[in-house]
Amino acid sequence: DEVIEDAVRLVRNRAESSGLELHIEPAQLPEIEADYRAVKQVLLNLLTNAIKFTPRGGKVTVATRLEMGPAGERVRVGVTDTGIGISEQDLHRLAKPFEQIESQLSKTQQGSGLGLALTKSLVEMHQGQLDIESEPGKGTTVSFTLLVQQPQGESKPGSAFAA
Repeated sequence: DEVIEDAVRLVRNRAESSGLELHIEPAQLPEIEADYRAVKQVLLNLLTNAIKFTPRGGKVTVATRLEMGPAGERVRVGVTDTGIGISEQDLHRLAKPFEQIESQLSKTQQGSGLGLALTKSLVEMHQGQLDIESEPGKGTTVSFTLLVQQPQGESKPGSAFAA
């Protein structure tokens, strides 16, 4: 919750000046073992993309939930927008370095195409997974999972925080 609030605080002015509603769905989550700065960067990348590709009057929501997986408890963090969406044939290109999807709105936006690739790498470094669901004209949800507790020998001292 702490890192989500921190990231949302940093993008709130941008969202409001773009005429967007920015919302956090509260959840009680356990403390997780992860690099705070890396998770914050992941959230900033996802929030910035959501804001960039959501037209005025839209909404961006951050939601979290606890899941059970084969490796143990995981926290899933999702950023959902009511933006332009992405076609199914373009979804596989995202999160690859320098890949950008062409659309009327994206032609007016600047970027290197590295944000989602970096985001995916940071999530995978934490043994997590990045997922993207989208429908053109309806919006996009980009979510990622993080293990609550890293496998033995992989956590760093002082890296635990409340998601």
